[in-house]
Amino acid sequence: MRNTKQPSNCMGGLVLSEKEALGILEQSTAYGQYLSLTEDMQRELLDFVKGTRGLKITYDPFFKHIFDPVIHGERLSRLLTVIIGQKVTVKQVLPSQSKRLAAEASLIIMDIVVELESGALANVEIQKVGYHFPGQRSACYSSDLIIRQYDRQKSLKKKKFSYRDLQKVYTIVLVEHSSREFHQIPDQYIHRSSQKFDTGLELELLQEYIFIALDIFQEITHNIDKELDAWLYFLSSDKPEDMIRVTEAYPAFRELYREIAEFQRKPEELIAMYNETLALYDKNTVELMIEEQQEEIRRLEEEAQKREEELRAKDDELELLRRELAKRTENT
Repeated sequence: MRNTKQPSNCMGGLVLSEKEALGILEQSTAYGQYLSLTEDMQRELLDFVKGTRGLKITYDPFFKHIFDPVIHGERLSRLLTVIIGQKVTVKQVLPSQSKRLAAEASLIIMDIVVELESGALANVEIQKVGYHFPGQRSACYSSDLIIRQYDRQKSLKKKKFSYRDLQKVYTIVLVEHSSREFHQIPDQYIHRSSQKFDTGLELELLQEYIFIALDIFQEITHNIDKELDAWLYFLSSDKPEDMIRVTEAYPAFRELYREIAEFQRKPEELIAMYNETLALYDKNTVELMIEEQQEEIRRLEEEAQKREEELRAKDDELELLRRELAKRTENT
């Protein structure tokens, strides 16, 4: 069915007609699973097999495939280097959640914890939807990284352990659909935070945070002026015109796009990855709905309490008026 003379797309894959692409999927042993996907996912997958669009790298299985730290450790190292702003070499990947946080429901699509060459830890997350209270949650994850590092250093160095052995920890959050807080600053897509004293006192505090709103990046960035722009386009866009711009500015990305294009020839693996994504999405959607309901319940309880306090205050005012009226009646 595949004609080697057919034109190739910007990723190096074939450009097929819709009929040819459907034929490939229909002949696949995973075609039944393809039909169980959402209509949007079916369209995405079909367009990719046609060669008219790329893949969404923010889907968990595809991100972990492209940035596999065992096979392609240099890619994750480079991504973290341009985000953090200093040279990073990923040493190893740690379990994404410790026992302290494993019991908590997570709305994170991708969560990977890496140990850097310096000994510092970085927690890289991708969220499809910016969930409630990202600051508070991220503080919990960051604190967990500190404790992990403390436990490891304490175990390795025993009595020789010093708190000066602890390195910085980085919590890096890539948000695909950012929450209201981010849109209140519409002209900025990357937010960096470190702990400092207002007096100028200099102590080495360890927790740093980097939030990147990919949707705002797409809205306000129109050129690829630096390598970080290329990486963020790579992560956030499956449009052919953006892929061309990225590879023209940074030819090294052609290898990544060619690797993605290979999935055109692996429909079973491609469909399996989409099904894994859908399963994660369904789970996270349920958890998000639960959290939103809990937030709504909390808001209604606060409103009810406020009304109750207002009614109580009015009752107190009425009682005071009754007493004053009674006192005046007695005096007359």
